[in-house]
Amino acid sequence: MNNYVYVLDGKAYVNLTNKCHNACAFCIRNTGDGVAGTPLWLDSEPTADDVTNAFEEVKSLLKSDEIVFCGYGEPTEALGVLTECAKRFKAAGYKLRLNTNGLGSLVAGRDITGELKNFDTVSVSLNNCDAEKYYAVTQSAFGTAAFDGVVEFAKSCKAAGINTVFTVVDTIGRADIEASENLAASLGIPLRVRTYIADNYKR
Repeated sequence: MNNYVYVLDGKAYVNLTNKCHNACAFCIRNTGDGVAGTPLWLDSEPTADDVTNAFEEVKSLLKSDEIVFCGYGEPTEALGVLTECAKRFKAAGYKLRLNTNGLGSLVAGRDITGELKNFDTVSVSLNNCDAEKYYAVTQSAFGTAAFDGVVEFAKSCKAAGINTVFTVVDTIGRADIEASENLAASLGIPLRVRTYIADNYKR
């Protein structure tokens, strides 16, 4: 069964794809097959209709009006379905957040931030404070060039008027967290430190 929408802590999360150009050391894909008991590996990627139908099936379980695009892959790898779903959910009055590795523009070969206008918040995984340390954590298919791509993507989102946030995971250590905070502050983008989740939100 393909789970295109799952519920975590009363909030809807959308799982569009398993594709990702990073292989992050802390990724929960390394430690399980899904989140909170819901399998998230896909046999086939959804259409926008598949997503909206799946959302209707879990709608009664929700305790929040925010929908988060964050599954077992990078949502911008399915950009067309991502933007169509965002358009539909925004028109229905939902708040939208995109959790992204920030590589969408590199993947597409163009600046995609203008296509993300329906998102209230874009949360970008900064991962570390410089290109070499970023690559050590992510093993990105784009190599060390990925880091500058992520920073430019976040700057473009901010310039487009989208509430933009950076994140790092606490496994990188205090010194690199502080350096990441300094970088984020220099760009006028807040940074959130995420706690490493090793148990895939098992209950």
